[in-house]
Amino acid sequence: MKVINKVILVMIFILLFIPIYFMLIGSFQDIHGIFIMPPNLFPKHIILDNYNILLKDNAFIWLKNTIIVTVVSVFLSIFLSTTSGYAFSVYNFKYKNLLWNILLIQMMIPRISLLIPWFVIMKDLKLSGTLTATTLPVVLSPMGMYLSRNYFESIPKSIIESARIDGANEWQILKMIIIPVSKPIISVLGLFAGVSVLQDYVWQMLVLSDVEKQTLIVGLIRQSMNRTGDIGLLVNPIGMSFAAGVILLFPLVVLFLIGNKYFIEGLQGAVKE
Repeated sequence: MKVINKVILVMIFILLFIPIYFMLIGSFQDIHGIFIMPPNLFPKHIILDNYNILLKDNAFIWLKNTIIVTVVSVFLSIFLSTTSGYAFSVYNFKYKNLLWNILLIQMMIPRISLLIPWFVIMKDLKLSGTLTATTLPVVLSPMGMYLSRNYFESIPKSIIESARIDGANEWQILKMIIIPVSKPIISVLGLFAGVSVLQDYVWQMLVLSDVEKQTLIVGLIRQSMNRTGDIGLLVNPIGMSFAAGVILLFPLVVLFLIGNKYFIEGLQGAVKE
């Protein structure tokens, strides 16, 4: 039975890896190498033209903007999710259940339906076209708050009460007790926030029209689309799209490898009594 399970897992991995592999080798081929049948598993002629065209103009600016947006969004998302989740878990206050139900309702609203209201608000605030506009609407994560509250609910309340009896204030409790045991959920929230920002093409495309303000995902996709059909320059639009996919996949893989250590633990909960 164990052998069968391993075989099934290997087959699933191969099926998931095949598209990524062909995207990778396709990014290093010209238009003729991509359409050859049967396809080459190991391309004979490797070219870098697809990457050169994508990265020759504003790639460094796009990368810088992406780093800024990602770092700020991840930090703010973690801060808001953990503090609000901790408050809902530990404290009793007026309208607590009502606010929590509103939060749960927000989790059911499709994100795509909020794009136009967000855009109008950013425009009224005169933030449209700025990196701030790409960050503000996405840092408030109902799902992050929900996961945080569930995680903090698993922390024994007796530990917190003992710290209060010993004279510790709330900031000392957070610093000495809550934060040390919250590394798993912080990693999970950071992973979710980072992946969300790095994949948020539609929203970033709507608010970032200036080339020098664009992020990597917007800049690369627009660059590959603008070159489509430019046969006179022997441009390979499919290879450029593959190259853009490879570049955009790399930071996602790095982010997952960083946060993978605590991922399962963060979803399971903290310490038990």
